[in-house]
Amino acid sequence: MYLTYDEFKSLGISDISEENFNESITKAETQIDMVTNFFYADGLHDLQNDLISSKKRLNMRAKAFKRALGIIIYYAIETGVSNSNDAISGNVKSLSIGRTHLDTSGTASVTYGKSAVPNEAMALLFRWGFLYKGVDYR
Repeated sequence: MYLTYDEFKSLGISDISEENFNESITKAETQIDMVTNFFYADGLHDLQNDLISSKKRLNMRAKAFKRALGIIIYYAIETGVSNSNDAISGNVKSLSIGRTHLDTSGTASVTYGKSAVPNEAMALLFRWGFLYKGVDYR
């Protein structure tokens, strides 16, 4: 598990219940793994080591990954969109988050491609290099 409930609460994203968090975490982890090409899932990188690393870039990258996952979890709970099928089918016609209300014919405008990952999470992941698709020349 990439993110615990206590870590989620400390991010200050939302005050959701632990039950809702536990229901959403697995699907959210699947979504973040798919868009990051399984960056932390494949064993080549270690999230916990990056969090305690003395190298600032690794530390900030790991924190951004956790924050992006928190945003995905919050989005899934607030909208009911927790997988790509939900995002593609457009089952969500309108939603309210805080004082913001969106009335749309689907979720295409607030998620990345055909995923259930909100654009805010993608911006964080992009900024820290998780979406780089280049070829290793070594």
